[in-house]
Amino acid sequence: MINFVSNLPQDLRSGGFSGMNAAAFTALSGSHEVGYVGPINPPAFALEKMASKLKRLAGSRGDFFFFSARRLNSIAREVASRCNTEGALDFFHGFTPWILTRPVGPYIAWSDCTFRDYVDIYHRRTEFTSEDLTRIEQSEADWLKGARRVLFTSEWAAKRAVCDYGLAAERVACVGIFGEIEMPAQDAYVEGSEFVFVSTDFNAKGGHIVLAALREVRKRHPDASLVVVGDRPAGAIDEAGAKFTGFLHKEIPDERRLFGEILGRARAVVHPTRRDIAPLLLVEAAYFGCPAISSRKFAIPEVVEDGHTGILLEDSSQAGAVADAMCRMLDHEDEYRSMRVATWSRSRERNSRERFEDRLLAAVFE
Repeated sequence: MINFVSNLPQDLRSGGFSGMNAAAFTALSGSHEVGYVGPINPPAFALEKMASKLKRLAGSRGDFFFFSARRLNSIAREVASRCNTEGALDFFHGFTPWILTRPVGPYIAWSDCTFRDYVDIYHRRTEFTSEDLTRIEQSEADWLKGARRVLFTSEWAAKRAVCDYGLAAERVACVGIFGEIEMPAQDAYVEGSEFVFVSTDFNAKGGHIVLAALREVRKRHPDASLVVVGDRPAGAIDEAGAKFTGFLHKEIPDERRLFGEILGRARAVVHPTRRDIAPLLLVEAAYFGCPAISSRKFAIPEVVEDGHTGILLEDSSQAGAVADAMCRMLDHEDEYRSMRVATWSRSRERNSRERFEDRLLAAVFE
C-alpha cells in the first residue's frame, strides 16, 4: 500500500504540475495499491497574509506566509490523520507543503524544483525576509535528506538541489516528464504559417514579446498568424494575425481535442518564457512534430535540442530575436522539415508515457 500525498485534485490535468501529478498517480497505480491522500491544501491564514502585505507596503520585507510554520503544521496534522498507517511507502507530490510532516515509514518526494529555486524563478527574493526564507529552505533541505529518494523532472533541478541543499547525489534521480495528451499516429501537418503561444500566465511566459514578434514577422510573411491559448490579460485586444482562444481544459473532451488540433497544424510553438523549469507544453507540442522556439534557460535544453528539434535563444526577451527565429522556420523549408522529423522521433524516444513510467517506477522501486 502506497500513500500518494498531494495538494491537488486527483483528476486535474490542465497545467504542467497537475498533469504530472495525475501521471505519477496513474503510473504507480498500475502495479501497486495506491491510496490518494488529497487534495491537502488549506488556505493561508488571513492575519499572516495581511501582516506580510502591510510590511511590504511599508517598505519592509514580508514573510512567506503561504508556508508559515502555522500552516505547515496544519498540513502535517492533516497528512498524519489521512494517511494509511499500514502503508509501506509515502509518496509526496511536491516538496515544500510537506516539510513538517513526520512519516512513520520510508518516503519519496518529487517535484520540479526546490523552494529555493522556486523563489528565485517565480518571485523576487528581496520581497521577503532572509530569515523566513532560510527557515523554509533549511526545513526543506532537512526533510529531503530524510527521504529514501528525491526525484526531479529535470537534471537541471536535480543538480542544483544536490549543490544548494547538500543532498546525497546517489539518492537523487531525474525521472523526466511526458505530455498529458495523446500521441497522434502520424504527423498531420501539411503546410501553413500559423504559430501557437500557450500559457497560464501571459506576461511571465512572454506573450507580449510574441505579439510584438508577430508584427515583425508579418512584414516579411503577411500570411503568418498566431493562436494564443490560455491566459489573456485585461485590455489585450485582437490584432491582425492573432487569435485568442481562451483556456482549453484537457478534462473537457472537446477542448482537449481542439488543443491537439491546434498543436497539429502549428508551424512551431513560441515560448520565450522568463519563468519556467521544464515546460510540459514543449513536450506535448513535440508529440505532434511541432518544433519550439524558446529560451536557453532553466531545463529547456533538456526538452528542446537547439537546431535539431527547435531554436533556443540566448535572450528570448528581445522580440526581434524571436521574430528572426520565426522567420527562420518559414524561410528554410528543408531545415524546418528536418526539425519536424527529429521532433517527432525524439518525443517518442525520450518523453512518451511509457518511458516516463519506466523511469518513475525504476526510481521508486529499485
